[in-house]
Amino acid sequence: MTAPDPPPRTYSGRVRVTSPLTTAPAHVRRSVRQEIDESTGIGEIYMRSLIRSQLRAALMVALTLVMSIGALPLVFLAFDAVTEVHVLGVPVPWLILGVAVYPGLFGLGWVYIRQAERAERDFARIIAPDDAAPEA
Repeated sequence: MTAPDPPPRTYSGRVRVTSPLTTAPAHVRRSVRQEIDESTGIGEIYMRSLIRSQLRAALMVALTLVMSIGALPLVFLAFDAVTEVHVLGVPVPWLILGVAVYPGLFGLGWVYIRQAERAERDFARIIAPDDAAPEA
C-alpha cells in the first residue's frame, strides 16, 4: 500500500512568476563613436573597414609604382636603342629617370591622398550623425 499524498500547501500571498529574460539588462544603444572608443566588436569592425580601405589605396599606388617605374630598367635592358639616344647631349634614360619620373610620383601621391581622404570622409559621415544626437 502506498501512503496517501500530503495535502497541498496553501499560500497566504500571491506568487509572481517571471521570465529570467526580464531580469537581464536591457540592450544599451551606443553611438558609433562610443563603439569605437570602447573597442567593442562593432567598433573594431568600423576601424578595420577604415584601415582596409586605406590599405587598399596604398597597395594600388604601390603596385602602380612598381609596374611603371620599376619596369623602366627592364625596358632599358630590352631595348638598347633607347639607351643610345641622346637629347641635348644627355642620354634618354637619364632624362626619363631624372625628369619624367617625378611628375608621375607626384600624381601617384595625389591619387593616394585623395583616396585616403575620401575614405576618412566616408568614415566621418558614419560617425557624424551621432554627434548631432542628444545624449540620454
